[in-house]
Amino acid sequence: MTVLRELIRPGVALITINRPEKFNCIDPATDALMRKAWAWAEQREDVRCIVLTGTNGSFCAGGDIERLLPDIRDRSQLNDDDGTFCGLTRVYPTRKPIIAAVNGLAFGGGLELALASDIRIANTKARFGLPEVQIGVLAGAGGASRLPRFVAPAVAAEMLLTGDPIDAATALRIGLVSRVVEVDALLDTALKIAGRIAANAPLAIAKTLDLIRKSRSLSLAESFDIERAGLRDLLSSADAAEGFAAFAAKRAPQFKGR
Repeated sequence: MTVLRELIRPGVALITINRPEKFNCIDPATDALMRKAWAWAEQREDVRCIVLTGTNGSFCAGGDIERLLPDIRDRSQLNDDDGTFCGLTRVYPTRKPIIAAVNGLAFGGGLELALASDIRIANTKARFGLPEVQIGVLAGAGGASRLPRFVAPAVAAEMLLTGDPIDAATALRIGLVSRVVEVDALLDTALKIAGRIAANAPLAIAKTLDLIRKSRSLSLAESFDIERAGLRDLLSSADAAEGFAAFAAKRAPQFKGR
């Protein structure tokens, strides 16, 4: 299987791109399996956070140029292109947080998968790039649109227009990732963050995440309105009552997502 999925810890799913002989490039079959993996994680009530990574020291080196790009071209000619990559980069396929554990190359579509994730962490060997202009196309699965929203516009423009990659230290400095850790510590770090998220109240996580994802396209006033409405809804939830009671009793809360 070119996409592996498992419940690796309580509340945490691990999705792994598994084409190591191709640096985890995405072909049409792998693209379809990725879409199924998101649906699997979304439907499982025992999954509260998702970690995405790749096998064999590579996160994802993008779309398979010989197989995926011709497929996109052909579907575009038939008006059958949904505009997404691996079911993630246009419309979020899950209400659950996604952590990209970037363990090596994240080029082209690989960086676009990371950009579509909610949290990005990397190991010291990770490299990030959008080299599409070097082969006559553009980063058309969210790269050209998201990168200027996540880092300084001039930095994004240099990456997009030269196609040159950056290393993990640079990615941390420009805010593209939140942490850089040693190679052997990456997955454990990602799983610990995911476990910490999974221990929190599911309804509160879902509403907070929804606002985070929407906030860049909203005015501050619109964001304030959604934020306050979310607070009002959560105050009447069973999870909030449990959280208040647990705080008063100095015990760990037992959230049920209600």
